[in-house]
Amino acid sequence: MFDGTELSLVYGDMQEPEIQQQQIQEPPQKIKQQPLTPQPEAMYQQQQPEPKIIYKEPQISFWDKLGQTKGDVFKLFLFALVILIAIAFDRLIFTYLKYYIENNMLDGTNEFIIRLAYPVGIIVVIWLLKSI
Repeated sequence: MFDGTELSLVYGDMQEPEIQQQQIQEPPQKIKQQPLTPQPEAMYQQQQPEPKIIYKEPQISFWDKLGQTKGDVFKLFLFALVILIAIAFDRLIFTYLKYYIENNMLDGTNEFIIRLAYPVGIIVVIWLLKSI
């Protein structure tokens, strides 16, 4: 953390003149630093051969795998139900919309607006459900 920078460089010389003269007269002693990494010979001496470990994968039966994926299967089942309900509502709305258009005397513009209202309504419903 501290790299040995003298604080006098930052704060100026705040020491008394006698201490400054002593520091100038005595050259700083060099400290011999030891290397951070051990010598290669010492590294090889410290290493011990690792024992070989034989790993066997546990045998998982079909029923265990099925039990582990129960949540995924449940999500898939719910997704299929949502699609089935969407198809059923589509057929229901389409049947009554067709019946309404056939039994009422509508000009081309009104019929186009009613037919366009169905997909636009679906987009609006999806947009609202997404925003919740």
